[in-house]
Amino acid sequence: MSASKQEAELKFELQPAEFERLRTHPALKALSVGRAQTKNLVSIYFDAADDVLAAAGIALRVRKVGGKWIQTVKQGKALRGGLSTPMELEVPVAGPDPRLDLIEDRAMAEAIDKLIGEGPLLARYETRIRRTIRMLKVDEGEIECALDTGEVIAGEAVQPLMEAELELTDGSLGALYDAARQIFDDGPLRFSALSKAARGYRLARGVAPEEPAPKKKLALSLKAEMTTEEAYADILRACLDAIAHNRLATLAGNDPEGPHQLRVALRRLRSAFKIFRPLADDDLTRRLDSEAREIGLLVGALRDADVVLADIVAPVAEAEAGCTADGVPVDMQPLIATLEAQRVKVRAEVVAGLSAPAINAFLLDLGRYTETRGWLSEDVRQTKKLARPVADFAGKALVRRWKVCAKASSKLDSLTVEERHALRKKLKTLRYTAEFFNGLGKDYKMKAFIRELRALQEIFGYLNDVVMAEKLVEMDPGARSDRDAALKAAGFVMGWHLANAENAWGHAKERWEALAEVETWWN
Repeated sequence: MSASKQEAELKFELQPAEFERLRTHPALKALSVGRAQTKNLVSIYFDAADDVLAAAGIALRVRKVGGKWIQTVKQGKALRGGLSTPMELEVPVAGPDPRLDLIEDRAMAEAIDKLIGEGPLLARYETRIRRTIRMLKVDEGEIECALDTGEVIAGEAVQPLMEAELELTDGSLGALYDAARQIFDDGPLRFSALSKAARGYRLARGVAPEEPAPKKKLALSLKAEMTTEEAYADILRACLDAIAHNRLATLAGNDPEGPHQLRVALRRLRSAFKIFRPLADDDLTRRLDSEAREIGLLVGALRDADVVLADIVAPVAEAEAGCTADGVPVDMQPLIATLEAQRVKVRAEVVAGLSAPAINAFLLDLGRYTETRGWLSEDVRQTKKLARPVADFAGKALVRRWKVCAKASSKLDSLTVEERHALRKKLKTLRYTAEFFNGLGKDYKMKAFIRELRALQEIFGYLNDVVMAEKLVEMDPGARSDRDAALKAAGFVMGWHLANAENAWGHAKERWEALAEVETWWN
């Protein structure tokens, strides 16, 4: 007889050192109930030659546990923030061959049969794993903790596998995050982005494992039929994924895009809190917003150091090679060397900060907030508003953000530097709002609006960079023998950008008028 259940698992990728540290972690032992058990698992995954089951989000495997074989069918959404909640169907079978006729859920059996058609089921890949299981108990429930080490095999291709899985066996989803918070208290945690099935399919197709490169796009696609609450949760999941991923990208390499995209992801999250504040304004939301702000300030120091070098100094050095000031040549190299040395110091500080346990705690708290609907209260009016179609909420949110920007730009010609910076932040929130809700209305209207908004933002972004250029003359080149040359180059760069800023600001009103004329779907 087959058994059907809804799983809830929180999955993490591990490095060898992390695996060893976790295996002997004091908190893991303190939370354990009973003795740990170790098993060897061999799982064979089946599909048609063209992987139609994988395309449909279905995984079919037969697993050997000891001397028994268990057939499992899983179907569910992709991993988000390490969380997997698939529907699982299990049934004992006599051997390593699948038996579709034993699946009691006839709708699932018929769907698989229809997808496969007349072609045979093929063993596409397998996993060989040594699994150590501990039962954990926390205040909100009981959890099965599995530490897996082994490999994925597809033909002659082999890929190592090392994971930790926390599966809820009793209680609420919050229990998963409570346990994870106690266990992952050191070193940057890595939410699993792929299930074992997805890893196997990628290996079978010859797709190389992804490096932790910076990611720009938010993995988000809202549907008009969603409720406002469902949309809010999806936006938070997308932000969590982006923050966790770009944190690792920043730690892993020296690419300036890493800290940039991490800061963008944090700003998107804070924009989501602001947009949904009418429906989710409580102590927990405000705490997460404050923590996101602090992390943003930390990584912002590195991003600013990158911008000064790449966008402030480098263009001047390239455009004005061989330049002079009062007839004396300006040498940019001492300035560049000083800034590069300062960047190395800033990067070390940021890496240390991003590696701190507090960042893990923030990510897990955000995951818990999202999956347990941490913003809910006993207010019946809030519940009703959250249950309304997201398209209604989106239209009102966009109108609200637009009015805020329109009011701030009503005297565009006379804005002070501080007021320009404030308007820049308001425009960012408007853009993130538009990007969140893109697809709920007519695409061509939203794309045109976002395009014009980006053009206006580029002007404000450059003007903000120029403000940073003014700080160059305040820098301390230290005891460098060429400190006077560095300070002279800094003054030249500042003057160059101040002159260009006036020209750029001259286009701001023109770009604002172009934005205001774009037809939008929410009005």
